[in-house]
Amino acid sequence: MIDILYNGIFLAIVLMWVLSLRSRGLGRVVAVLKRGAPVITFALWAVFAAFLVWYVLNFEHFEEIHDIDDAVETAVLSATSDINPYEEYVIPRFKGKYWIGVDWTLGPYNYMPLDLVVYIGAEATLGFLGAPNWFVAANMLFAGLAMVLLRDLTRTPWLPFVPLAGTVMLFYSMDNASLTLLLMTGSIFVLHKVEDHAEPLALIIMGLAVLTKVYAAIPFLVMLLYFSQSSAASREWRRLAEVAVAAGIVAAVALLVMLPFGVDNVLEAAVFFHTSDDSRVGTSSGGTLLSEIALESPYFALIGAGLTVGAVVAGLWARSMNDRVMLVMVTFLAIAVKSSLAPLTVAGLFLALRMNEIRAEKRASGRPTSAVDSEAVHEVAAARPADR
Repeated sequence: MIDILYNGIFLAIVLMWVLSLRSRGLGRVVAVLKRGAPVITFALWAVFAAFLVWYVLNFEHFEEIHDIDDAVETAVLSATSDINPYEEYVIPRFKGKYWIGVDWTLGPYNYMPLDLVVYIGAEATLGFLGAPNWFVAANMLFAGLAMVLLRDLTRTPWLPFVPLAGTVMLFYSMDNASLTLLLMTGSIFVLHKVEDHAEPLALIIMGLAVLTKVYAAIPFLVMLLYFSQSSAASREWRRLAEVAVAAGIVAAVALLVMLPFGVDNVLEAAVFFHTSDDSRVGTSSGGTLLSEIALESPYFALIGAGLTVGAVVAGLWARSMNDRVMLVMVTFLAIAVKSSLAPLTVAGLFLALRMNEIRAEKRASGRPTSAVDSEAVHEVAAARPADR
């Protein structure tokens, strides 16, 4: 079934990204946003306030229309009771979304093992709050930290940023995507802010994000190729070696966290789970037009993989790493089996980074001799860390 909310957000992100590829089109958008800044800020605060009131008054309903909290809580309980949630069918889930009264089924845990390890720690720390409160508190903390890092990266004014960040925190409070968002944002923050060994450190942190939710493999792969390509082109062999070592560390950590649950079990439950309609029995699927058309095809996984690989190859000619991630992510989201709105956080994050990158470039090129130029040059250097 086509998901209107999912596709609406997806199309808005794609539109903004496409406009960013054309400086004239983006300029018009920026001009409109500047003229309408007071209205937009008021609207953001109004939406946040309304959502917050609804959230507080309808917390139980919001919890009932999500199954991720039930899945994580059960996985934590199973793992701490010596039951392998990647092998045993103990995780509750339902096919419907955004309504109650659905049919529950049982399956294995379909998130990566680092996700489970972190939430075991979160439950041990916040479990006194009771379920699902401890899960919500953990996600609000993760998403809140991610928003603080993102604001520091983009230097967005606080007045419009606070309600936007608050809405994101509330919206994903029942979704473990908050943890993945924190790790992805942390990776980019390190890439922009750390002076020494930024690329390998950022790659390792992005690798940790992959070990929470598999869709983070897209920015990880793009970053790996981008760093390798740029260091090889500039003959910086030490830098290339650091990137290779970072990739090896990520592989070693992946093996380490999967071994206790069985590598085959984890791959089957958390990776291959996303490749076909049959493997997703009992949980939500479809969502985009392309996925609805091709989902029942036996070649669906090959189609999705082929298009994604094609986007990766095409992205090799893009100058901006953020554009590369956006190209691959947009392609992936157009065909991928949709189980939640979580993957949209990747596109949203890198769209914000790309817009910030364009702003820095315009400031640097527009006033080359002004006193503000030093700050603009610094922003461009931060936006293009691989060009250092």
